[in-house]
Amino acid sequence: MTTPEVGSSTGLRRSHRVVGLAAAASLLAMVLMVSLLAENATFPNALLVQAAQFLAVIAAVAGAAAFLTGVKVLLAEAPHLRRPFLVLVALSSCVFLIHMYIVDSPATFTASSTSGAVGSSFSDDHVGVTTTLQGADLVVHIVNEGSNAIGEVTVRLNGLELSGSALDPPPEPDSPLQPTSASGLGFPTETEGRWTVQATNASTVAVDYTYLTCYHVPDSADRRGVYGCIMDETYYVPSALGIISGTKCAPYADSCNLEHPPLAKALIAGGIAVFGLNGLGWRISNIVLGTLSVPLLFVLVYQFTRNRALSYTSSFLFAADTMFFVHSSAALIDVPSVFFSLVAFIVYFRPFRVWRVDSYVVSGAFFGLAVLSKETGVFALAAVVTYEFIQGGGGIRQGLFRVSGVVSSAVLAFVLVVQLYDSSLTSAALPWFYQHVGFMLSYGSSLIAHQLNCQPVTGYWCKFPNSPGGPPILPIDWLLYYAPVQYLVTTVTVGAGGAVGSTLRLVSVGYYGIANQLIVWEVFIWVPLVVYAGWKSRRAGSPLIQDDRLGVFLVVWFLWSYLPYIALMAYGRVTYPFYIIPALPALAAGAAYFVTREWFPRKMTIIYVVAAFGIFFLYFPVKDFLPDYVRAILGH
Repeated sequence: MTTPEVGSSTGLRRSHRVVGLAAAASLLAMVLMVSLLAENATFPNALLVQAAQFLAVIAAVAGAAAFLTGVKVLLAEAPHLRRPFLVLVALSSCVFLIHMYIVDSPATFTASSTSGAVGSSFSDDHVGVTTTLQGADLVVHIVNEGSNAIGEVTVRLNGLELSGSALDPPPEPDSPLQPTSASGLGFPTETEGRWTVQATNASTVAVDYTYLTCYHVPDSADRRGVYGCIMDETYYVPSALGIISGTKCAPYADSCNLEHPPLAKALIAGGIAVFGLNGLGWRISNIVLGTLSVPLLFVLVYQFTRNRALSYTSSFLFAADTMFFVHSSAALIDVPSVFFSLVAFIVYFRPFRVWRVDSYVVSGAFFGLAVLSKETGVFALAAVVTYEFIQGGGGIRQGLFRVSGVVSSAVLAFVLVVQLYDSSLTSAALPWFYQHVGFMLSYGSSLIAHQLNCQPVTGYWCKFPNSPGGPPILPIDWLLYYAPVQYLVTTVTVGAGGAVGSTLRLVSVGYYGIANQLIVWEVFIWVPLVVYAGWKSRRAGSPLIQDDRLGVFLVVWFLWSYLPYIALMAYGRVTYPFYIIPALPALAAGAAYFVTREWFPRKMTIIYVVAAFGIFFLYFPVKDFLPDYVRAILGH
């Protein structure tokens, strides 16, 4: 009987070493990749980018090996977690597949084609084509006569493709053919190709092309066209492209977006480098981090409570939040900050030490990554510091030691990465990290509500949609109700079931910025419950039970993610509704805290979770799997 135990113990030790080595290899590959990209930013070189892509693959493979082996070790050492693991894998897989279902909605590139006889002119809604044949020389002249840029063009003669290299200039996704409306701005609006062909067989010319849906054509000579179509993608995708190309930055330059830290945009750049300049490329990093945030919330809650029902419900409600799902589906910067904050919380509340590095230093590094993704990640760090002094054990001295380790590590990570970015890309304008931080603070303080023109282009979310003169959406409205903000909504009119003359108007693609109010409204119940539990425990002189300790942390987390915007509102600054995103995990777990109390009916919990997914389904961005009349009735 002893031999299997010894063998099993040896195998586990070997697996632990594999996890450590694979994680170290993944981390080293990522550090080298960042170093190469920083070098490429200073001295652009295609070989550096290719090497960085290779290192990205190594980092991904090594990271996957570390994760899978770590899961194997966890399930071997804690067999009671096998069922939760399978449930979380199923839930995360569903979330990921749903993201992938809509990842290219609307399509980044839309294919089209037009054709005509050789020697004639023909056109469609996007391009005008003129063909001439002089002897054996075929000339095809193509003009962009539509409103969209043209990313790729292929010319076919009698069904056979002609060499695209003959087109001058050659339209490409990163240098598209602009509409004729931009002809006065110095951008190419037409292209021409010449080929030698067999004149006797030349009868039909076809021009196949793709026009760019998620692309904004230039509106001035100093503003080049930009990619992205879901809300602020039009800022972050160009910024990511600037990181890839090594474009040098200046404040307010379209390719830089210096008002925010660089990490989230660097992650977007990594996706583009691997998957290309398309919707999948610039959205995949957020999809992955948003998906992984769902099981991370389970781990955090279970780590506090060992309560499976509460942990499951927290993750399911978090997965049902519309706002977080939409921001996870687009190239935006809030989700990476939430992801790294969740990892930081988990590491902080699970003490360990490897050599001279303890969990508080590692946790601080992840908090640094959260702030590097978006500066509001500092509120998550403030939450854990506050909770440490409210509920942490070991006395003030130990509390200060833990907090100092976290804060110093976070500051160091932030300073190093920002300085690396500034030295590579912004040295002409902002050579030092503290200057960059000063610029971010000054930019943020300049967003004063009454000074902004609240129109659809400049920020309609500060007022009710389609109501320029309506009241602003204030932070108190985030917890009550406001009309869903339309990030990107396109409608179509279709025939109604074949009835003559009847039509239906429905939403073909609709990204809405609104949290799941069924989850948010519970804050008015669970926060008082936690406060009452704390008062009751203090009065009895007994320690809080595990669930209530979690409740206290959730209250601190929520307040740090919400109250600062009350102060900013009082200052007069614009407070966009999506600023509530860092609070969404706390709100989901808080709602779960309420509906999983022993006295709360289990059937009502199930009904509540199902209803939350009903709200999520109502605002799901793409519902083309439903009959048209159902989509018209839903209206979203």
